[in-house]
Amino acid sequence: MNLRTTISITILLAAFASQATPQSSEEISTFRGLVRPAENNPEYSLKIDPSNELRLILTGGFAFYKTFVSSQDGMVCTFYPSCSSYAVASIQTNGLLGILDAIDRLTRCNGLSPEKYPIHEHSQRYYDPVRKISH
Repeated sequence: MNLRTTISITILLAAFASQATPQSSEEISTFRGLVRPAENNPEYSLKIDPSNELRLILTGGFAFYKTFVSSQDGMVCTFYPSCSSYAVASIQTNGLLGILDAIDRLTRCNGLSPEKYPIHEHSQRYYDPVRKISH
């Protein structure tokens, strides 16, 4: 950049800097009402089974995802239980087939087929419980 461009940008930024103000406490309280904190549902607390190494690794990975990644997204899953809770429960219930069941659930996590699922009363989301897969 040449000197003329640098000076022009500096003058423009200085002119608009006086217009920049922080948010007032009223604005902050208004925005706090728009976002509700995630509910901690003890029904879906993770039970990690140390007796099986594969299940331990898989459910531990999903526990990490649910705690540190999924919690940042908010409540955006269209199903009840959420996809991460479903994956953990499916792996615990069905073993290796639970992995495929969890992948299938992730591919269905959209609102394109609402007629296929009943509405869960409490959460008002599509209800898709974990089922035992018969071999």
